Amino acid sequence: MKFNTMNNDEIILSLCARIKETRISLALTQQQLAERAQVGIATIKRIEKGGGLNLDTLISVLRALDKLHNLDAILFESEMRHFHDSHEGGERIGRLHVRQPVAELKKKSLAPQADELNFSTALEKTLRW
Repeated sequence: MKFNTMNNDEIILSLCARIKETRISLALTQQQLAERAQVGIATIKRIEKGGGLNLDTLISVLRALDKLHNLDAILFESEMRHFHDSHEGGERIGRLHVRQPVAELKKKSLAPQADELNFSTALEKTLRW
């Protein structure tokens, strides 16, 4: 699903629909989910109708549906940044750049590789103009 092209209300509706689908696939009633999430049944009904939910309620519902691990995708980048900082022994400011310097790329593109030379030579020998 393309969340980048959706507005906030559409994303909330999609999230609420997924919560309902997951509850049904787990064969849970709204009451059972409410008890597991330690929220009122009215909250579950509101969520499943596409009503708003706060972050605390979302975490409780995801935990009750055994889907809390899905937050790992959101938090993974932050954990990796903290790991890198502790590994390097210092704080990193900004993004980690993985691109090669332009000068290094130009050197590589100017120097033909052995495979390229063999291919060029073979091509010259086999083509007749």
